[in-house]
Amino acid sequence: MKKVLLTATVLFGTHFMTNMVAQQRGSTTDTVPKVSIKIEVDGTQIAINTPDIRTISEKELDEVIKKITRNAQKIAHKMQLMIQRIEYLREQNALDPREADSLLKEIVEAVDEGLAFSKMSKDNWKTYLDDHFEKTNDQLERIEDRIQELENGAGIAYQPPAGNLKKPDKPGLYFKRDSVHEFKFPKYSSGHKASVFHFSFGVNQLGDNSILNADLLRSWTFAIGLHGNRKFTKTSVAGLYYGLSYRWTAFGLPNEVRMVAAPSGIQFVNDPQSTATHSRLRSQSIEVPLLLTFSHKKGFIDGFYFGLGMFGGWRFNNSTFVRDLTANNDMKRETVTYANFHINPLYAGARAIFGVRGVTATVSYEFFSYFRERANLPTLNLLSFTLGIDLTD
Repeated sequence: MKKVLLTATVLFGTHFMTNMVAQQRGSTTDTVPKVSIKIEVDGTQIAINTPDIRTISEKELDEVIKKITRNAQKIAHKMQLMIQRIEYLREQNALDPREADSLLKEIVEAVDEGLAFSKMSKDNWKTYLDDHFEKTNDQLERIEDRIQELENGAGIAYQPPAGNLKKPDKPGLYFKRDSVHEFKFPKYSSGHKASVFHFSFGVNQLGDNSILNADLLRSWTFAIGLHGNRKFTKTSVAGLYYGLSYRWTAFGLPNEVRMVAAPSGIQFVNDPQSTATHSRLRSQSIEVPLLLTFSHKKGFIDGFYFGLGMFGGWRFNNSTFVRDLTANNDMKRETVTYANFHINPLYAGARAIFGVRGVTATVSYEFFSYFRERANLPTLNLLSFTLGIDLTD
């Protein structure tokens, strides 16, 4: 997680307080109270009241918003009741106008101070918020005690009109029932772009493997790459999966068989006296996938996801690998032979991916034969199945 400089400001401000007092005095206003929360990440300020949150986790952001909103609710509720009590004392001629204005000013200052804070580190922010709002509540309670003393001295027991106040019971700010303004935070996303580190391992099948007489369990492939997933919109479940991968492909031949590339085609040389313990045909490739993906959550690999599309690549560094024993059977010897083996250097195919929380199964099928025509072999299309891991930033 990146180091986060968190600055959050819930702005009620003097202008809002003036409107609030005006409402209590019977004036009307069309001003809608606004809540503005900002997070500063690596020196860049991002407004939370837009869904463009890219560099802070959705879970952490959610917790920050809920804690701030919950406490802002309580403060707004208490503030409204205190203003009504002050106005009622003034209407009953039990409070000097200058003292009433002084109390209102103290409320404004306490609320402005309590709902504007800055924290220089992401560490222990929950404790920080608790302490900060506790201090604000203490300030408001001291003002409330003074209002209570004034009411006791005047023999007044203020009762809010029925239905005038709405108890805050969920995120949002509520005011007079006949003029309710509710602020809802938008649904947040970690962004509509994600970088994905991909690693996978699986098995290959070339036709039915009978031409090469390849062992399926020793015919394997692995890939490593950096991919991206870009949602079409910030709230879309559909996106485009693309990237670049390095792939290693191998086919396990019978130990006694050697594969030779002759001008007339591929030849398989069988040596019954062979002491080989491994015989493989290998190739490396650079590959580019392009798939249309769908995920049931906004984060690409947060839940279930799948994709369909195409892939293509370039094969290089083809070779055979033989490991056998010396004449005395007391030493292993490895022989690597590099040649093109009439393997098609360019390839393309169809691919499907299925995944749950970053564990991805991939099925790939190549449209063209693995070998060129000059190999003098039947058409052999490569089919592979892999299981891998996708990690997002």
